[in-house]
Amino acid sequence: MSVFNMKWLVVAVLFTAAVVLFTHLPQAVTPSRLEAMDMDKLQHILAYGAMTVLFVLSLRRFPSLLSVALLFSAIIGVGAVDELSQPLVNRTASLADWLADVIGMIIALATFLCVSQLKRQASLNVDT
Repeated sequence: MSVFNMKWLVVAVLFTAAVVLFTHLPQAVTPSRLEAMDMDKLQHILAYGAMTVLFVLSLRRFPSLLSVALLFSAIIGVGAVDELSQPLVNRTASLADWLADVIGMIIALATFLCVSQLKRQASLNVDT
């Protein structure tokens, strides 16, 4: 049996590919409204938070500390490669953007772990 739920894994990989594709489009193609509203960091937080949630959902069982650490490391790596490769397409790499990616991942993982813990406690209370 696979560690992953393949449907969720495919969704997570496609979402990741879309994020990387979007961040490598020429600056001129990016909607100016988004840039004018200074929404760049929020977009990074939301995109990498959603990416993290999708990969966590692709795991068949509750993630162990090791699988969370591996997942977090892999997504941090994707974010770093994403930022570092942007100058190849005349975009600007930014440490602040990468940190926003990491913040999105942390928020998503912390939220997932808190919700899972609350569900676990609720089920224990029902059983007693």
